[in-house]
Formats: sequence, structure tokens, C-alpha cells
Amino acid sequence: MWRNWVFKWKLGAVSVAGFCFVLAGGIDHAGLALAREGGKSGSATASAQSDSASQAGAGPSRVSGQPADSGKSSWGPVRKHPDNPHYFSYKGKPLVTITTDEMYGAVINLDFDYIPFLDRLHEYGMNLTRVYPGAFVDIKDQEVKNDPLGPAPGRYLLPWGKSTVPGANPNLGVYKYDLESWDPDYFKRLKDFVYQASLRDIIVEIAFFNGMYTDRWGAQPLYQTNNIQGVGTCEFQQYSTLVDKALVDVQLKYVKKVASELMEFDNIIYDISDEPEMQHQNSWPWNSVMLDGLISVDHYRHLYGETAHSATPDFTKDRRISWLPTEYISPMEQTLDSNYADDKPIIDVESALYPSWYGKHPVEETRVEGWYGLVGGLAGQTHLNIEYCVDNPSAKGTSTENVILPQKRVLKNFMQSLDFIKMKKFTGFQMTDSTALVRGLAEPGKQYALYMFHGSRKWDEWPQGATSSRFNVDLNWFTDTVFLYVPRGTYEVQWIDPATGTVIDTGSRACAGDELVLQTPRYFTDVALKMNRVPDAGVR
Repeated sequence: MWRNWVFKWKLGAVSVAGFCFVLAGGIDHAGLALAREGGKSGSATASAQSDSASQAGAGPSRVSGQPADSGKSSWGPVRKHPDNPHYFSYKGKPLVTITTDEMYGAVINLDFDYIPFLDRLHEYGMNLTRVYPGAFVDIKDQEVKNDPLGPAPGRYLLPWGKSTVPGANPNLGVYKYDLESWDPDYFKRLKDFVYQASLRDIIVEIAFFNGMYTDRWGAQPLYQTNNIQGVGTCEFQQYSTLVDKALVDVQLKYVKKVASELMEFDNIIYDISDEPEMQHQNSWPWNSVMLDGLISVDHYRHLYGETAHSATPDFTKDRRISWLPTEYISPMEQTLDSNYADDKPIIDVESALYPSWYGKHPVEETRVEGWYGLVGGLAGQTHLNIEYCVDNPSAKGTSTENVILPQKRVLKNFMQSLDFIKMKKFTGFQMTDSTALVRGLAEPGKQYALYMFHGSRKWDEWPQGATSSRFNVDLNWFTDTVFLYVPRGTYEVQWIDPATGTVIDTGSRACAGDELVLQTPRYFTDVALKMNRVPDAGVR
């Protein structure tokens, strides 16, 4: 999570009419009142929910000694889909994960009421959220106001117990942490969050670590002056290395403890660290130790990932890794282009921070990155969004509620309208005399999807090198010609407005050879193509 820039805060709500959604099925709001009173559920509630989750279908017994994607289980934890390894399977159904997400602090911040947040995601069909479980925290209002990952002093709830020894960093509160004890209230809240997410069919990505920053190291619980053991004496650049043996020991125990507490849940996937090599240190041995520690407890019951192509060691071909987290634009493109053949689901787990990190058109920039990635072969995308905050955990009345969520739902509906589990990344097309950026999926000879928009990549110089974190978009009207290399036959063609899901043009097109030439309708900024071959039809 590269967040060391200074940005101007931009707020604003945009009203969009005509969107509504009816919740399907009931939601158990057990623990809601307690969650809103200080943010944590009581032990009786959490215990009852934990028992309920176990009885309601924790799935087959845990697997030992083999990757979690090796079987063809149609139930139990999230799996790689047995028929297409570029996607997931959950509850026996193909899964793509799409979300606009809070800033990873839903569990560790006692003032963040996660029930309305999860309700909002569920309302619009969002099915993924990302959690930092406590080894990396922000400082209150350092970056943006009410950042959930930066609680108010004394309002952090972390895995370790508090001692009676004063002297911790004021941002953490008064008392130092005791790294040899665990806080039971933290694990009740963590498990309740995952359970509440499971009721809403929301997958929780647990990301254990983040590369460290010089301005945050002194405010971490694992820094030497903030715990009574004096652990964390290394320089911040060495946080994700094996240099500090006492620190590594605590980090490893933390990974194992979190994994042991979450063993029963099916709706989780794991990510070892976000950008561990941000400070240009070799973190491969450290990542490998943490991964092995996770496996020693979890026994491949769940799927494990490690960030690809963004200040990280290369684990893309490691057999212990079953899915590939990536982030932003250029790392996502590199992962799709370089590692798609590795047959692992790819999720773009972090976007620019909405709306403050985006450019002149944050809504449109958000839309195009999601469509470009998902129609390009991603298994999921997480849109990082500060409009979910302590003061407004459901983003009520914001552009997130009014525009971003409805548009994300359009994308999810489009993906679900495809038989995507039979589709793979498609490059058999060409556009001439066009500045459009295009990605595609196909089940060759049967179904095709393309997405195109007009814009450009926004490049910045980051510690890991030149990185495109977002797109610029061209708000204008366009018409393009697309050459598709497809088998002869007749195809039903639909052109769809990605902002609304409206079909703006439809028709039947015949391909007499190996090339089908399509003219797009006139469209504004971006357009999606859905095309199906007519069964057993000759050329008319």
C-alpha cells in the first residue's frame, strides 16, 4: 500500500436516479447492538455465532499436506475453480469478487461499526473485503480524516494484550503491549467480522503485513518502545526481513494465532504481505518463513497469495501460492500479461484511494479500471474507498452510495451474464486508428466479451519504480472499428453502456472467414461488447 504522498481531500455526492435493490434472504444481525456500542461484540454473541458457523457448513475436514486447490470440492472454503483455474469457486458456484472497500481497519478500529458497512456491500452485491489484522496500523488523520486503519488514541484493538506499563506511542494509547499475551476481545471481534461477512456471502481477504514506512514504524505495536518485551529494534527498512530474530518470532506467532482462530471459516483467503520490498530489501526468505508458518497451522485448508509485481519478491510460480494479489494499474497489467499462464486467480487487491487519489473524473476513472481488469481476465478487484469512514461506515449520502456502488453492480451483473467459467483472456482482436485501451475474454467459437475506453495511464515515480496507479479518462464521444479473429458463423452482438448496463445497440453479424469487422455505436468514454455465436448457424 504505497501511501506516502500528500493529496488534497475531495468530497462530493453525485445523485443517480433509478437504482434500487431488494435484499434477498435474511441477515442475522446478532451482535449489531454491541458492535455499535464501542464496536465489539460480546463474548456470548461471538461464541454463539462461531458455533453457528461451524454447524452451518464449515465444509469437509481440513486437508493436510497438499494445496487447497488440488481437490474438486464444491463446498467448504474458497477454492480455485476445478474447471477454470483463473477463477474461484465458493459454495459450489463460480465466483468473481468485486468490491469498493474501506481502508482495511474494520476490525482493529473500535469506533468503526462494521455492520452497516457490510450491509452496504451486500445491498449492492459486493462480495469482497480486505482486512489488516494488526501488524500494520496507521496514525489517526495522518493521511485522510477518519481513516479506519488509524483509530483514535486508545481505540486500537489489536491481537496483543495491553500491559499496565505506560509509555507507548501516544497514538496507540497510554499502555504498552504485552507480546506474550493475546487479547480475547480482539479475536471475538475478528471472528464476528468474518462471520457477519459470511452471512452476506462476502469473502474476507486477510493480509497479514504491509511494507513499513519511516513515519509509521515508531507507532507500531511491534516497535521496541511500544511493547514491554522491547521487540522491534531493527530499522524500519528491515521490518519484512529476517534481520531482527525477536521480531520475526513475534510476527510468526501472530500469523499462526490468527490462522488458528479463523480455521473454521470458509469465506477467507490469505495474503502474506502487501509490498514487503518497498524499502528495497530482499524479503523472499522472510515471506517464505511467514508462509510456511501459516501452512503449519492452516494445512492448506485455505488459499494463500503474495503480491505480484509491486515491491515484492516473486512468488508467482511458487506451488504454495494458489492465487495472485496484484494492485493498481501497471502491476495488474504486468500480472495479467506475464502470469496468466500460471493458472492462478488474479485479484487487483488495491486501487488508488477514492476519491482523493484520483484525477479530474474519479467516478469514471473508478469505472474503467474495474471493467478493464475484470474483462481482461481478473478474478476480482478491490476499489479502495475512504468514503467508508468512522463517521459514516456505510458511506450514506456519498458518491459511493449514489454512483460507485450502482456502477460496480452493473459490472458484476455483466460478468454474471457471461458463462465466464468457460472463458479465458482473449487477445484475438485488433483496433486500427484508435487510442482506445481494450481487454477481452472468450470461449473461442462460442462467446466473447470486450471492454474498451479512451484514456491513458497516469504514471508516478514510486519506491518500486515507475508505476501507473490509475487511469486518466477522455470524456468524449467515440466510434471505433474492431477486427475480431473468430470462426465463421453468425454472431449475436450487444453493445452495452458500462455506466448503466443499458444495451445501446444489438444485432446479428455474419463472419464468412476468420475475421469479423464490427463498428461500435457512438459511445461516451467507454463501451462493452457481448457476443455469442448462434449454435449450428451457417453464414447468411
